[in-house]
Amino acid sequence: MGIVFAQAISFLLVILVGYLFKVGGLLEAKDGQTVSKIILNLTLPATIIIGFNTVEINSTLILLMSLGLLANFFLITFGGFIWRKKNSADQALMIFSQGGYNIGNFTIPFVQGFFPQAIPFIGSFDTGNALMLFGGTPLLADKMTGQNRGTRGIWEVIFQLFRSPSFSAYIAMIILAIVNITIPENVLSVVAIFASGNAFLSMFMIGLYLEFKISRVDLAKVAKLLFTRYALGISLALVFYFLLPLPKIVRLSLVLVALAPIGTVSTINMVIYGNKTSLSGFLSSTSIIISLVLMTIALVFMGI
Repeated sequence: MGIVFAQAISFLLVILVGYLFKVGGLLEAKDGQTVSKIILNLTLPATIIIGFNTVEINSTLILLMSLGLLANFFLITFGGFIWRKKNSADQALMIFSQGGYNIGNFTIPFVQGFFPQAIPFIGSFDTGNALMLFGGTPLLADKMTGQNRGTRGIWEVIFQLFRSPSFSAYIAMIILAIVNITIPENVLSVVAIFASGNAFLSMFMIGLYLEFKISRVDLAKVAKLLFTRYALGISLALVFYFLLPLPKIVRLSLVLVALAPIGTVSTINMVIYGNKTSLSGFLSSTSIIISLVLMTIALVFMGI
């Protein structure tokens, strides 16, 4: 229990430091883009490589990939349905606020220090999650809102997926696991140097991106969106933990992803589909803080 609280508090401190650096003028929000490039191209793929090394591909990992797809599909369609009478921008806002999990930049960094054995399961879920974030969700949003802003061909979607070093790392490590190849320890020790900075950089980047300026009207809208997301997220977490006949570590991993914050790609798509940057930024920032609290509580109650 103590290590979970210590991790949560340390993450909050790093986020706060990043935010203070921005407020104090030492760095700007745009500097988060540089940090993001380091994370996405170096530290996160390195963390995935370490987490997946020696993993054996089995039916459980394949099931988790499928759940990553199905959970997104359920949340997206539910969100689109309950706000079906809203204008297209609001409906898209609900769709993207419900579907998509921030796993690479938040969930994996959160657990890698004290619960690294969960990374292969969380990463398997994220493979299905990424398929929806980069392709499936915009296609569904187009159908529901009639905007046709995200319609792309299958090859363009595949190309976009493999432009992500994290997704490519997932696929590469899955292939290595299928053919029963593990990375030697001397190589892994070098990779670990890069992976060690992932958690700090991810939380520091979040601090740089934190946004708390929003109108009162938009604040009421954000409250509805977040209530819906976390009511559904907690419900899914309970189903995953108490009803699925899976090992405890797998169920714990699913609880964490169910409570994960809104995905970065989803936040970008909110703006593409006609919403204000300030609104999507505040929604994403608040989601991160809520998820950190809920994931910490979940881990404590589950005895980690």
